[in-house]
Amino acid sequence: MRHKTFWDTLDGDERRAMEQAGRTPRAPVEPGETIFRQSDIADRAAVIISGACRVLWHGENERTTYLASRRRGELIGEMGLLDDGPRNATVTALKRTYIRWYGREAFEGLLAEHPGILRKVFMTVCTRLKESDHHRVVVAGAPARLRLGRLLLQLAEAEGESTSLGIEIRQVTQEDLGDWLGMGREAAGRRVRELQGLGLLGDAPTRSRIVVTDIEGLRRHAFGPEPEEPPSPTTADNGR
Repeated sequence: MRHKTFWDTLDGDERRAMEQAGRTPRAPVEPGETIFRQSDIADRAAVIISGACRVLWHGENERTTYLASRRRGELIGEMGLLDDGPRNATVTALKRTYIRWYGREAFEGLLAEHPGILRKVFMTVCTRLKESDHHRVVVAGAPARLRLGRLLLQLAEAEGESTSLGIEIRQVTQEDLGDWLGMGREAAGRRVRELQGLGLLGDAPTRSRIVVTDIEGLRRHAFGPEPEEPPSPTTADNGR
């Protein structure tokens, strides 16, 4: 079950105020285009009208980390305006995405004139921080053999498209997965083949897609009990 978006939390008057203050270009953001770039000076925020985006953090040594996915009704770019600092992540479109833009002056005016919107923006920020902590604990803090399964489950639930092959995660390669998990392309490839051998993943039509064929099986694999370690030869001998 998907969580409520920022837009879902607004009442009718707040939505009308947001619509009047924003600017909606006719042209969409095309798949792969950058909406916000990490380290740029924040000068505007946006609400996603339709489509979807991916949020990535770029660290040292060209390492990239997956942070989150955003969809219709969600607010993006607000944290840079609130703390008056540079962008702390890059946001790119996953599909054709229409956006309503808010320049700094318009955004700050909305927050000053509508306390309800201000409160809901801060609720969104708190949710994002909890989401980030959860990702670090559940994915980054998981045992190595489980990290890929947990990340794929997160991506499938946030971005997955149902097809005849299964749930497709698009615009992601094994190299991306290895980078995001800090394990490298070859190790990620081995993990992918292991999951394919278990019947949890299928053969993808292109190298930039992952196909989940058994979402519940992937969930059990990623969050099920740890397998018992076989007894060591010494233990077995002592038991004779």
